[in-house]
Amino acid sequence: MLVAALLWMVLPLVRSAKSTADSAELASYRSERRFSGLAVALLVPVLAIVMYAGLSNWDWKAVQVETTQAANMEQAVTGLEEKLKQNPDNLDGWIMLGRSYVAMGRYPRAADAFQQAYDLSKGQNVEVLVGLGEALALTDEASLNGRAGQLFDQALTMAPNHPKALWYGGVAALRSGNLRLGRDRLQMLMAQNPPEEIRGVLARQIQDLDEQLAASGEGGASAAQPSAAPAAGPGRAIQVSVALSPQLRPQVSGTLPLFILARDPSAGGPPLAVQRHSSDSLPLNVTLSERDAMIPSRSIATVPKVVVVARLSRSGAPQQQSGDYYGEAEYEFGKSSGPLAIIIDRVVP
Repeated sequence: MLVAALLWMVLPLVRSAKSTADSAELASYRSERRFSGLAVALLVPVLAIVMYAGLSNWDWKAVQVETTQAANMEQAVTGLEEKLKQNPDNLDGWIMLGRSYVAMGRYPRAADAFQQAYDLSKGQNVEVLVGLGEALALTDEASLNGRAGQLFDQALTMAPNHPKALWYGGVAALRSGNLRLGRDRLQMLMAQNPPEEIRGVLARQIQDLDEQLAASGEGGASAAQPSAAPAAGPGRAIQVSVALSPQLRPQVSGTLPLFILARDPSAGGPPLAVQRHSSDSLPLNVTLSERDAMIPSRSIATVPKVVVVARLSRSGAPQQQSGDYYGEAEYEFGKSSGPLAIIIDRVVP
C-alpha cells in the first residue's frame, strides 16, 4: 500500500518535470518538482510508519514476548532431547517432552514421546495414558474410535475422575454412538466445578444429549442396573446434619468449599450423590437424594447402604487431598432412621 501511494504521488511529479521545456525559467521549475518528488518519497514512508506505530492496536510487546518464549521453549526442548538420548529410561523426561510437543503443536512427535513413556511404564501410568491418547487424537481425530479411545477408557478405569480423560472419553463415546456413556462422562466432568465458560458449554451439551436420549426412549435410569441392587425406590433421600468439631474450628481459616457426598462402600467409582456448600454455612442440614446423582444410572437408589462423607477441601478441588478436613458416617436404607449426624473431626493424612 505504501509503494502504491508513492507511485500515485511521485510519478506525476517526475513526468511533469520531464515534459517541461528545457528553458532557464522552467529548469528551476523542473528542479522544484524533482525536489518535491524526493521529499514525498522520503516523508510518506516515515509518516506512515509513525502513524502505524502510534494508531495501530497491534500488541508489539506481546509479539516480542511470544517470540522470546518460543525461542526459549525450542532451546529447552532441544536440551531435553539431548538428555533423553543419554538417559532413555527417564520416564518423567519423556512425559515432559510429550507435553512440550503438544504445547508447540507437534502432535506426531508428542505421540512418539508418550509412546516411549508408555513402554517404560508398561501402560500403568494414568498421565501417560491420557497424554498418549490426546496426542493421537490431535494427530488424527479418527483415532478416538480406535486406540486413543481405548487409552482414555483404560485411564478412566484407573482414575474415574480424571478431567482430561473424562472430556476425551466423553467425546470418544459420543463418536461411537454411545450417547449415554458420553453424557455420563460429561456430567462427571461438570461435577468437578470447571471454569464458568467451560461449564456453560458442558451444560448445553448435556442438555442436548438428555433430549436425544429422551427422544430415543433411553432417558432415565439405565436398563443395565446390577441385578443384585434393590429396586430404585421413588424419592429415596437421606437427611444429613453436618457440623465442625470445636477442636478443628481454629484450624479452618477463610471460606472453604464443603463437599457432602454419598459413596457405595462395596465399590469404587464416582459418588452416588454429591452437593457443594461452603464452610460459612456450618452447621448445616441438607438432603441427599437421587437428584444429586452424578450419573443417572448410579444413585443412592441402587445400593442398600452408603457412606456419607462431609469434607472441607483446602485446595478447592472435589477430589480428596492431603490436609482436607472430613467426617463420615454410614447409612443403611430400611434400618437407619432420623437425620444422619456427621462431625468433621479428622484430617486427611
